[in-house]
Amino acid sequence: WSLLWSLSALLRVVGEEEQARLLRRLHHNAMARDKASKLEANNFVHRQKAIDDMKMDSRMVKEEMRASHADRVMRWTHKLSTNPLAVDLWAEDQMKYEMNRAMDKAAKQRKYINMKQTHQAHCAILDRASSEPDELELLRAEKRRLVQNTKRLKAMRDVEKSNARMAQVFQSKQATELERQQKQLVRAFSSPGL
Repeated sequence: WSLLWSLSALLRVVGEEEQARLLRRLHHNAMARDKASKLEANNFVHRQKAIDDMKMDSRMVKEEMRASHADRVMRWTHKLSTNPLAVDLWAEDQMKYEMNRAMDKAAKQRKYINMKQTHQAHCAILDRASSEPDELELLRAEKRRLVQNTKRLKAMRDVEKSNARMAQVFQSKQATELERQQKQLVRAFSSPGL
């Protein structure tokens, strides 16, 4: 509306020839604008079609790449399925570590049970040994008594021997004294002076 108002205001001011020129110019500008808008609309349609085609191509390329990648992964997975390095080394190591820990724990538990049983057996032996008379100690005491009796008997034998010797010496002394006295008596009786 503002364009029409300004056009009517302009036509009132200028002359007839000028008006014809202005009308031609306006008509030409309107035709150019119409052509430009048609071209722009046409270009917009082509541009949108090109954008849609590019998006479609991009989607198709991405889809092809994804399918190709999936195909490659599947092929290589199949090819490497027998590879010994395909296993999860961390999981395998973790499993071995856990098994070793379990075996260590079981070994410690067995060792503790064995030690406990050994201690109980030792205590039972000591209890039984302390409750029963010690045969070895009885044998030792008997041996000491035998040794003491043997020493006493030996000492008594030695005393008897020495007493026997003393008695023999005493007897020999008495016999010698008796002989001497008899000799004296015999001398005394045989002597005329008495």
